Amino acid sequence: MGNSHDQHHGHQEAQQNEIGGPVTFALICLAAAVVIIYFLAQ
Repeated sequence: MGNSHDQHHGHQEAQQNEIGGPVTFALICLAAAVVIIYFLAQ
């Protein structure tokens, strides 16, 4: 049963990694959008 628990723990880490990727991507897109709007507003 210990091995099953280890797999579950590994799955939790994978979920955190899957969440972190899109969040980082969204922050980069948001920063790019702010810069684009800033230059368009000039």
